[in-house]
Amino acid sequence: MIGLAFLASGLALLFLGGLGLFRFAGPYERLQGAGVGDIGGATLFLVGLILRCGWEATGWILVLLIAFFLFTGPLSTHAIAKGAFVRGERPRGR
Repeated sequence: MIGLAFLASGLALLFLGGLGLFRFAGPYERLQGAGVGDIGGATLFLVGLILRCGWEATGWILVLLIAFFLFTGPLSTHAIAKGAFVRGERPRGR
């Protein structure tokens, strides 16, 4: 039952991250929405799969996937933000 809650919350975060790509105007706001949705949603979804399917089935593979997402998600977000900054996209002041 708790596994289904993790799966549902992971899917909700992934959906909200995808919605943030279309909703927000600037590239930095889009990166914020997509980064939180991508990393948080994928991690919650994979933890839900571990809880739902059991450790014996695919536990180690899913842990490696979680570690991969936790390390590469912020790196890719940073690389995209730095590329946008170098191209001249400046964050909007409030």
